[in-house]
Amino acid sequence: MKTIFARIYQKILYIFTKFIKFREPIILNELSDVVDVLKKENKKHILLLSGKRVCKEEFYIYLFNLLKDNFNILDYNEIPSDPDIESIEKAVTVSKEFNADAIISIGGGSTMDAGKVVAARLTNKKSIRKMRGLLKITKKPIFMICIPTTCGTGSECTVASVVTDLKRNEKYAINDPKLIPQYAVLDPRVLLTLPKNLIATTALDALTHAIEAYIGKSNTYETYLYARRAIYKIIYNVETAYNNKKDLNSRELLQQASYEAGIAFTKAYVGYVHAFSHAISAYYHLPHGYLNGILLPIILEAYGKSANKKLIDLNHEVGINSNNPNDFIEKLKDLLVNLNQENNLCDIIKDEDIPKMIKHIKKEVYPLYPVPRYFSDKELLNIFNKIRNIA
Repeated sequence: MKTIFARIYQKILYIFTKFIKFREPIILNELSDVVDVLKKENKKHILLLSGKRVCKEEFYIYLFNLLKDNFNILDYNEIPSDPDIESIEKAVTVSKEFNADAIISIGGGSTMDAGKVVAARLTNKKSIRKMRGLLKITKKPIFMICIPTTCGTGSECTVASVVTDLKRNEKYAINDPKLIPQYAVLDPRVLLTLPKNLIATTALDALTHAIEAYIGKSNTYETYLYARRAIYKIIYNVETAYNNKKDLNSRELLQQASYEAGIAFTKAYVGYVHAFSHAISAYYHLPHGYLNGILLPIILEAYGKSANKKLIDLNHEVGINSNNPNDFIEKLKDLLVNLNQENNLCDIIKDEDIPKMIKHIKKEVYPLYPVPRYFSDKELLNIFNKIRNIA
């Protein structure tokens, strides 16, 4: 009965979303274009939001100087790699004092997610906890521009922001079309200084977005198309970008793939890989992209027959001449090896935390995610055992 209820809920949501306007951000190709946009929109007080690594980069300094010469700028680079409610609220407080009328979030998915929540909090009296879930944002956030400096997440074009609640040991999403930024800057030159491990983990994050969207049960023609494009581009370019730090073309294609995967999962959602990743990250504060990459082949295997047809389609999409769905999963395992992504979770995950994480996973997945099939508590425990290499 629970499964029937979930599928009915998802069908109603699928029909309902056809009447929701999912706009896409306007794409800018160079950092310098931001100045013209802000002048056109008559913005005066700009919050420039970033983290500790990005604010030291040459492209950041270049952008800051451009903005400083034309606007009032608040340079705020206190966003942590795993933004929690408290750190986001600090940014909200300084933004109010500054009277920000636009936010530029420049960084990885965490920074962009934080910026989107800050933008929403500046116009909504609701707490972040009360924004959790679907369509809880009542007023339009302030003007937003997102500049991704990694090749994952797709936050620059999605309805979602993920936040960590340290007091409750939870990581959850806020989902609302109002969170889609007005503009996104896709300039691959900002990826040239991205460390190779971040190339790997953020690309794996985008790959997971695309695959989970593709194998789910709420696809449209558009989401199928975007997901397949993203999967192809990532699988055929991530190793080049990882091994050649000067290759701009591979980075540009990964940046495109991240955006396309973001469009796909905005409408088709994700699945158990993300639910496991969020639960494990909330307890052990591990990188989201790393966890997605490690978990993806394990959970695809656990889906079994329910995902086989879609995985065979993906075989053909990436040039594997086979009707065996396991061949696509083996391709993913080989990719992890080539990107030096080792599964160290067996030494990290504690037995006593697993029941609480299973509860978290079930709460996230049910009834929202249109997964190929639902896992029982016993199956979820078995997956944890496989993750820890004890099954």
